[in-house]
Amino acid sequence: MVSRSVVAAALMGAALLLRSVDASAACSLKTMEVPVTMEGHSPLVAGKINGQPVKLLLDSGAFFSLIDAKFAAQQKLRPVARPEIGTRLGPAAETLTTGAGGSGRVAGIVVASTFEFAGAKFTGVPFLTFNFGSASGILGQNFLHQLDNEYDLRNGVMRLVRPEDCGAAELAYWVKSGMTYSVTPLESTGGINAHTVAMITINGVKMRAYFDTGASTTFITARAAARAGVKTSDPGVKPAGYTRGIDRDNIKTWIGRFSSVQIGDEEIKNTLLAIGDSNPDDFDVLVGADFFLAHHVYVANSQRKLYFSYNGGRVFNVPQPDAAAASDDTHAAR
Repeated sequence: MVSRSVVAAALMGAALLLRSVDASAACSLKTMEVPVTMEGHSPLVAGKINGQPVKLLLDSGAFFSLIDAKFAAQQKLRPVARPEIGTRLGPAAETLTTGAGGSGRVAGIVVASTFEFAGAKFTGVPFLTFNFGSASGILGQNFLHQLDNEYDLRNGVMRLVRPEDCGAAELAYWVKSGMTYSVTPLESTGGINAHTVAMITINGVKMRAYFDTGASTTFITARAAARAGVKTSDPGVKPAGYTRGIDRDNIKTWIGRFSSVQIGDEEIKNTLLAIGDSNPDDFDVLVGADFFLAHHVYVANSQRKLYFSYNGGRVFNVPQPDAAAASDDTHAAR
């Protein structure tokens, strides 16, 4: 994979794009700003692979970056053997991935000679190939996880951040006097299975959550919803058609009401959530781009912490099935 030193070196090499933010007296954050275009609730970033423009979904829920297989073939991106990128993935093997549907298969690994992104140029960047049907792809955690990631999607920007001399300093630098913010610990993940994972609480029940900018709407599995006391067969739970993930089409969904969703010190009361007919083994909830749009989020991979502050508005973007939904999403900072 792309090493921390390669990403950091490219970050520092883009000197004109860097700015330094003081998080405390001794701590500074070297940042590279990345413009983000929202198409609905999908955050897209622009880049170039071997000189050819691409739009990539900014997907913190993807463990690896992906590129359309047809585009990879057209650009003659080089297939690579396992030792060259230091993973367990083989160059022609079908690789099991996890998404909203539970699992899926993507085939092969290729390496882009150059990947231009946010004014910096990276070399030897690996991508999994997938049949998107166009010259598009996903920017995933094998790239993002090397540094801290700041998401300010409401203002159309994310930042790659390299903390310097920060130690355990509080990194919510954007929070002004009188504002509140929350902090919650992240699970330690890395290597082949890097994700942004934290424990949250729904109706008093602990849940394992992926913070997933690639999911347009926050999503709880049917099994996890039942643990929280909300079953898809309950009278108040409404069918909501079908959705899809990268790993599966036609995922049946419902909308159910939950009395409490607590993430860190923040609690959202009396809220609607999408429930999906999915039973993955590694998560209960995908906290999606709707949450990121309602918050300023700093993923401190360097500290294994998640910082976030509430921007305002509805936290979870689900259709409102009835007039009673006017009382939805009562927000409280504890």
